[in-house]
Amino acid sequence: MKKYINWLAYLSLALAYFYGVIYKEDSQQIQSVHAIQDENIRLGKEHNDIYPVYRKDSLMGYLAFGTSQGYGGPLQVAVLTNTTGEILSTELIGNYETPSFVAKLSNKKYYQQYANKKLLDRFQLKQDVEAVSGATVSSLAIAHAARDASYKIAKDVFQLHPPDIEKKWRLTAKEGIIALIILLAFVGIYIKSKKLIYLNLFLGLVFIGFLFNASLSLTHFGRLTLGYFPDIHTHVGWWLLLAATLSIIIVWGKNVYCTAICPFRASQMLLQQVSGINIKMDQKTAKIMGYTPVVLIWLSLILIFISKNPSISSYEPFAMLFSLKGAGIQWYILPTALIGALFFSNFFCRFFCPVGGILNWLIARRNQIKKLLIN
Repeated sequence: MKKYINWLAYLSLALAYFYGVIYKEDSQQIQSVHAIQDENIRLGKEHNDIYPVYRKDSLMGYLAFGTSQGYGGPLQVAVLTNTTGEILSTELIGNYETPSFVAKLSNKKYYQQYANKKLLDRFQLKQDVEAVSGATVSSLAIAHAARDASYKIAKDVFQLHPPDIEKKWRLTAKEGIIALIILLAFVGIYIKSKKLIYLNLFLGLVFIGFLFNASLSLTHFGRLTLGYFPDIHTHVGWWLLLAATLSIIIVWGKNVYCTAICPFRASQMLLQQVSGINIKMDQKTAKIMGYTPVVLIWLSLILIFISKNPSISSYEPFAMLFSLKGAGIQWYILPTALIGALFFSNFFCRFFCPVGGILNWLIARRNQIKKLLIN
């Protein structure tokens, strides 16, 4: 029976993937652009993804759409220019970013800085675009998408030659600290040092949790399955953490992240130390509860594939704990997880965590393949 249930689950995931990712087409959200929502404004015939914009019967400018990769996935920006090559407005019209980050951009009036920019500006942070603190990745992605749209208009309408923008590695102390934590996790597990593992979990709690808010989440794996890969030049920390975790599983068969890095697991352990309570759940109940992560992962992936949104069903409260920002069901899951940790060892990790569930599933598949190859 278990075998048939597994195959049914895989089939449903394949069908959801086919419908959402392969069959369902994306469309530009032209009607959502606020700058053209005026009865006196109309769009002309599209040419090379550029629309002439008319106010009554007079040409007033051009509209184009640009895309780039944000933290949650691809995002789309609309750029409206006048007839002399100056930007009139820039709007984010499609994205998979965390809603609180998008709201922060609007609240901080991030988009106003694009007004009166030239089409051939470089659109680079700290040069001619200012990021919003706490939403730097989204700020950068929008700048790149605005550049994409602006350069389309510059080349096709004005026959201008945009400058070559060299991709630069965004390396800071953050990336170095993440690399060090990964290395210490590997060493701690390899030499079987509990002290080093606990020290590294504390470092993960402080840096990857509270300072960087860079915990692995269901969104990471959703992005991989959808093919939404952030630029490695500007997302080195993202690539380091995920690539190292998966590589160690493939080569060594160990879940280094959950064992010695995860900041949320560290918080669960600290809470249990504070309470001093460790209720032993009966074996039958624990076994049934152990299936919960698998069911939640299956349901989440179904929603992710159909919607093509890697963050739509991310229920884990990691970001909420470390940034105090969350949405929907996370407001209920976080207190449940924290209270449960006071009474049960690794409560959320054992019974709800999608990251642990996915990594353990990968280890099981890795071991199966290794066994087949050896035999």
